[in-house]
Amino acid sequence: MDLFYPFPASRMDLIEERRAFVADYLKIADVLSADKEFIALLLRVKKLKPVPGNLRARDRIILSGDRKILDAARERFQAFLTVQAVESFSEFVDLARGYSSVIVFDDNFLSFDLPEGLEPELFQDPSKAEFWQILPEVELAFFARNLDCVLACLNIVSTLRIAGFSFFEDLSDAELEDLKTALLKVGEDGKPVEGLDPELDRLETALKNLDPILTSTLNEANQRMNRTLEASSLTLSGQELIKLVSGGMEIKDLLAKELQRVYTGEIEALKEELSEKLDFQKQEKLMLDSLFSDEISYPLRAEQAQLQLFRQKLSMSLEKTRLSRKRELAKTLSVFRQPVEKLVKEILDFDLGFSIACFASQFRLKMPVIVPEAGIGFEAGENLFLKARYGEIDPVSYSVGKTSFSPVDMENRVVLLSGVNSGGKTSLLELLAQCVVLGHMGFPVPAMKLELGPVEEFYYFGKSKGTLDAGAFETTLKQFSVLSEASGKLVLADELESITEPGASARIIAGILEYLARSEESLGIFVSHLSELILENTETEIRVDGIEAEGLDSSLELIVNRNPIYNRVARSTPELIVERLLRKTTGKEQEFYAHLKNKFKN
Repeated sequence: MDLFYPFPASRMDLIEERRAFVADYLKIADVLSADKEFIALLLRVKKLKPVPGNLRARDRIILSGDRKILDAARERFQAFLTVQAVESFSEFVDLARGYSSVIVFDDNFLSFDLPEGLEPELFQDPSKAEFWQILPEVELAFFARNLDCVLACLNIVSTLRIAGFSFFEDLSDAELEDLKTALLKVGEDGKPVEGLDPELDRLETALKNLDPILTSTLNEANQRMNRTLEASSLTLSGQELIKLVSGGMEIKDLLAKELQRVYTGEIEALKEELSEKLDFQKQEKLMLDSLFSDEISYPLRAEQAQLQLFRQKLSMSLEKTRLSRKRELAKTLSVFRQPVEKLVKEILDFDLGFSIACFASQFRLKMPVIVPEAGIGFEAGENLFLKARYGEIDPVSYSVGKTSFSPVDMENRVVLLSGVNSGGKTSLLELLAQCVVLGHMGFPVPAMKLELGPVEEFYYFGKSKGTLDAGAFETTLKQFSVLSEASGKLVLADELESITEPGASARIIAGILEYLARSEESLGIFVSHLSELILENTETEIRVDGIEAEGLDSSLELIVNRNPIYNRVARSTPELIVERLLRKTTGKEQEFYAHLKNKFKN
C-alpha cells in the first residue's frame, strides 16, 4: 500500500517529484476518466494469486534408480508430482503401469523390452529441465487463476496506447496479441479450452461417447442380423448335396458356414459404423478388431475385458495428447511469466495515480503555483467537504501573505477573520487547510487558480465546545509554544476565544498573533468574534477581514457574501437572526422576538 502525505517546504524536491508524477496522470485522466469501460477494466486488476499449494499432477511420475537424479528431481518437482526410486526393471514396470505419463532422466531401464503401451519420456538433467516440460500444469495454473486480471491488464495497455500514451514498453503490440491469443486458450480449470484443438476434442468426444454409441450400434446390428437371418434361406449346390447324402458333410456345417458369413458381415459393418460415429483414426480402427470374437456369438456383443483395455488405451492417448497441448501452451506462456508479473504491478501503480487524477477531475482540482514567499491566495476555491456533500457550492476567493491575489498594500501575513454566524468562516479555514495539505503532497488543489508559499509546519486548531477547564486551557497554551521556533509556520485557528472568558481570550490571542507576526516566513488566520477587542490589546499591525450578511431572502435564509471583504470588521449580525425568527413565528412568540429586535434600534 502506498501512503501519500504532505512534505515540508524543506523537501521541495520531493514535492516537485510528486507534482510531476501527478501531472502525468492528470493528462491521462483528461482523456480517459469518463471512459466507463476503461474504469471497469481497472476494477478487474487485483494482486496476482499464487499457484495453489495443493496442485498435484497425479497422472505423472518420475522414476529413477540414481540417487543424485532423485535428489535433484525431488528438490524441483516433488511438491507437484511423485518422484519414486526404483531398484529393478520389474519394479519400474509395475510402477509405470499406474500412470499415463512416466518421466525418466536416465536410460538405465530403457534398454529392456518394455511392455506394449509403456512409453517413458526421457529428459536430461533434472536441474536443467524446463518446468513447462515436466509440469506444464503449474504454469497454466498461474495464468488460469489470474486469467481475468491479466486479460484486463492487456486491454488497459492497448487502450492507453490507442489513446496516445506510451505504457509498458516491455511488450510490443505484437507480443501483447500473442499473449492474449495464448491466454484465450487457457480454461479457468487450467486445462486447454475445449473447441480450439481438433485432435484433443476428437479424443475427448470419442472417449465420452464410446459406451453409449457402442450400445446403440450393437442394438442396431443385432436387429439387422435378426432380419437377415429371418429372411435368409439355405440353397445347396450339387456338390454340397452329394456330400450331405454321402455323409461327407453334416447339415450343421452348412449352417455354420452361412452363419459365419452373416456374422462376419455384421461385425465388419459394426466396426465401420463405430469408426465413423466416433471419428476413429487408423490406429484406433485396428484396435477395434480385438473387441469382437472371431467365433460366432449371438446376440452380437463386445468382449468386456478387451473393451476395458480399449478404453484404457483411448484414455491414455487422450492424456498424452492433452499433455502435449499443455506443454505447447505452457511453453508459450512461460516466456511471458515475468513480464506479466511486472505488468500487473505497474497497472496497480497506475491505478493509484489514475485514481488521484480522476478525483482531481471529478472535483475540478488544479495544480497550484509554488511561490517563494510566505502566502496563500486563490480564486474560485471550493471546500471539498461541502462539495462532496452538496454538489455545486459557492466558490470563494481569498488571499493572505505575498501572492498576486492579494490587494495592493494588503499582503499581511497574520489575519483575523470575522463575520456572520454560519457565513462560512470555518469552511474557509477548512478550504485553506485542504489547499495547503494537498499542495504540499504535490497534488492538485480545490481552486481554479492558487499560489502557495513554502510551509514548513502546519497547525490547525479547531473550534472548542465550551470554556476549557484549567488543565485543558494549559494544554492548549502549550501547543502554541511551537511559535517560539523560527521555521515558517501556518497556523489556522477557529474561535480560539472559547478557551476562557472573552477578556482574557482577547489578550491571549493578541499575544499569539504578535509572536506569529515576528517571523517573515509564517502565516496565521484566526477566526474570531472578538476582533475589535483583540486589536485593542495589540500594537502589531493585524488585518481584519470580514464575511458579511446582506439580509434575508424569500426563504428567510441569510444572504451571505462568502468572499471575505479585506480590511473590514464584519458583525456576526444577530439582528438578522432575530428578524428571521420574528418572521417565522406568530402570537406571543412573535411578540417576544419583536421586543428583542427593538433593542437593536436603541
